[in-house]
Amino acid sequence: MSVREILKTNLKFYRKKCGLTQEQLAEKINCHPKYISGIESRNKFPSAETIDALADALGISPAQLFDEKGSPKNTIAFDAEKFTDEVVDGLHALVRHDILNFLDKKLQVQDKR
Repeated sequence: MSVREILKTNLKFYRKKCGLTQEQLAEKINCHPKYISGIESRNKFPSAETIDALADALGISPAQLFDEKGSPKNTIAFDAEKFTDEVVDGLHALVRHDILNFLDKKLQVQDKR
């Protein structure tokens, strides 16, 4: 994989992980959104200063933008974490609902006595 492809893949991954659009990231580093789009489409290659600014805005080290094996592993971990959070939230809602129903029934039984 080329350096441009690695940068493109990692920049897009970390940008999305931070929940940022290209426009929002561009605003954070004071550049035009088309510049971020250009990097992610491999048409542009940033200067060292821009790489530092991108990494800072994304809360990562500059080296992580060029780690060939970094983002696929991180993608799996991130997706697993997101999935786990969704499952836990869903289970929490179900358990809460069941507990409230149980307590409501118990209170109704006690009121009848």
